Amino acid sequence: MFTFVWGSCRVEVRFSCFALLAFCCIFTEMDSGASFFAAAALHEAAHLGAMCGLGAPPERVALSALGCRVELRRSRPLGDGAQAFVSLAGPGVNLLAFLLLSVFGLRSFARANLALALVHSLPVEPLDGGLALRYLLRGLLGAGRAEKISRISSALCVFPLALLGFWVLLRTRYNYSLLALSLYLMLYLVLGKDDAQA
Repeated sequence: MFTFVWGSCRVEVRFSCFALLAFCCIFTEMDSGASFFAAAALHEAAHLGAMCGLGAPPERVALSALGCRVELRRSRPLGDGAQAFVSLAGPGVNLLAFLLLSVFGLRSFARANLALALVHSLPVEPLDGGLALRYLLRGLLGAGRAEKISRISSALCVFPLALLGFWVLLRTRYNYSLLALSLYLMLYLVLGKDDAQA
């Protein structure tokens, strides 16, 4: 693990992040791999920028193959509405980037941004759309009801997503990415890990 301090934030880059980068460079076209990583970096930068803009810079950031894990400072907590805004900042910036890049003809980078925006907008935890839904519901209905509705929403979305992923795999014979994402989300639902407790 590679660790450094940026300002007052501790940043950890785990080995799996480098492994994923190497995998993408070897098994995908260089242009596609670079576009995906640039879109993912833009996505995570939008989350961090939203936190800093709200006056709550993170205490720790951990980068791995599964994404970016951010820990807020307990001395500067964010309300439910602000947390929802931070969650939606990532897919929002990806969607904006897709629109701008499409105008300039940068198709590969534009498609990578669109894919991230669409996937992370789904109301499925731990994706940004699912977390934003939980935060908004928690502010309106309380933590208990928000959790129940969020779990139902996640389950209703993830099973059709898995069927679609299986259909894509059968049609293409090689594209298993959507199916893999669906299986990961199913495991997340079964294990019951709760990221909306900040």
